[in-house]
Amino acid sequence: MAMIDDPGGDQFYKEVGVVYVSPSSGKKYYTPCVSDSIKPVLGMVFDSIDHAFSFYKRYATSSGFEPRKSTGSSSNGVLRYDMIFVPFTGVDNHNRNITLGAAILGNETAEMYKWLLRSYVKVFGFAPLVIVTDQDAAIRRAVEDVLPTSRHRLCMWHIWDKLTSKVGSTLCNTTDFKKRLARIVWTDAITPAEFEKEWHAILSDFDLTTHSWLIEIYKIREDWIPAYYRGENLSGLMRTTSRSESENSFFSQFFNPESTLFEFIGHFEAAMECQRYQHRKNDHETRYFTPDIWSSFILEKQAAKIFTRAIFLDQQLEIDHAINQCASVSVSVVNDFKMYEVKDFLQPCTTNFKVMFREEDVTISCCCNRFEQYGLLCRHIFYILRLGEIREFPRKYVLTRWTREVVPNNSNSEFISYGVSDSNSVDVEAIIREIRMDNEYNLNRLVANKEEMYRYRDHVKGYKTKADEILIVNPPSSRKEKFKSQIQMDEPFKGKVIVPIKSSTKGSVKFKRMKSDREIAVSQTGKKQRECGHCKGFGHNQRTCVLYLQSIAQKNKANSSGEQSMQD
Repeated sequence: MAMIDDPGGDQFYKEVGVVYVSPSSGKKYYTPCVSDSIKPVLGMVFDSIDHAFSFYKRYATSSGFEPRKSTGSSSNGVLRYDMIFVPFTGVDNHNRNITLGAAILGNETAEMYKWLLRSYVKVFGFAPLVIVTDQDAAIRRAVEDVLPTSRHRLCMWHIWDKLTSKVGSTLCNTTDFKKRLARIVWTDAITPAEFEKEWHAILSDFDLTTHSWLIEIYKIREDWIPAYYRGENLSGLMRTTSRSESENSFFSQFFNPESTLFEFIGHFEAAMECQRYQHRKNDHETRYFTPDIWSSFILEKQAAKIFTRAIFLDQQLEIDHAINQCASVSVSVVNDFKMYEVKDFLQPCTTNFKVMFREEDVTISCCCNRFEQYGLLCRHIFYILRLGEIREFPRKYVLTRWTREVVPNNSNSEFISYGVSDSNSVDVEAIIREIRMDNEYNLNRLVANKEEMYRYRDHVKGYKTKADEILIVNPPSSRKEKFKSQIQMDEPFKGKVIVPIKSSTKGSVKFKRMKSDREIAVSQTGKKQRECGHCKGFGHNQRTCVLYLQSIAQKNKANSSGEQSMQD
């Protein structure tokens, strides 16, 4: 509505727009009813900012609101770019988050994400086997086009977090709807058929069979429900329940929305150095701290030498449960395998776990699929291995990603690259990483054989003479040439650097509007207001009280008059 003065001096309100409700989303939209000649149209060009402001002021006056100028600066005058920070998060051999790379994007379109994924493949040289992202249509299109062979999964946490807002807090907090749904969503112990049966039963019990959002996420159930990819290798690592939020919490300790791009780079390097330090610390504890052995089971001692400290603690707990909480119920022969039924007293389920074991080549599997999902043996398998008196940890069930030598001890330190100032530097770095990993692997294997260690040492030392000869032929490059190779520029950049185009990020839209004094007063009704200690009024304190300030002024005036009379 707009307030208009009539010739008689009275004011009245005239309807200048209509409000309609979107049939798809249910949101309310306001459409001004004004002449087409003053409506802004996409693609309009103005001579100046003042011309644009005057045009919008005329449109706003006729539409019932008021325009105002704004800048890209925050309250402290720093220019904000509103760019999107996108980290690539992986899992290291200590089962901890690690940042593989990161990018700053100007917008969240499919084309921008395609560029990002192509850059990732170009840098790493291969596409990831699995990629877990938020539920976003632009990301989905980008992954389908750039990474067609990668398994794309959606983050369960972000979908589950929307449940209360979509179906209502009353239903989630006063009934067992959310609890029943969690039993089939947050588990990989059921089959897809069992999930679908229980899903339809829950929706039918709570009369939600026609709920649009629940129908939508059910259509994409294969992308986020664990029951549908429980048989895929390392599918357990895809359950980013806490990894996504822990990464956000980690970076929020270093980043500030008010930071400039230059400051952001410095903060990002500090965050990466913190991750490197933590990884080196975990490596140090793995190599130089001997964990306590809980049992006489020989596989436990071997696991302590094979896995990193964090992974060994997981396997140690499984071995302890195998010894103290598992029992064999029956055994039968199926083809050339023995099938054991193992009772797990810690599990609430009444069914037993079936373990298939072939002693000739130590081939073993369990119906709980823990090794397939996480790459780590379960307590039921350890129970059968102990029952079968296996004396050596089966190497076929040791994934390199959980071992000590998967990342060399000094891989994070910088190397001195002599004569590497061209495009071959990337290949040289890859070769150096490979040599370090192989060297670390060999040392870990030969450490128990002193004679072989001597031979390996002599072989390495014998190559030092040849390395010195190569260095004489190819002298080291100058510092200036090294700097050029790092920034990939021969001369300083002389182009014009412009401010990035601001864009509205997804999930950050705030539906706010300017409120009148009357609306503000109504919204404050019922709220506890501040009481003045001087006049006992509300809405202010003694420091800003008008009566208190007046009394202070009168006292000061009286004191000054008294001093003047005494002087006279």
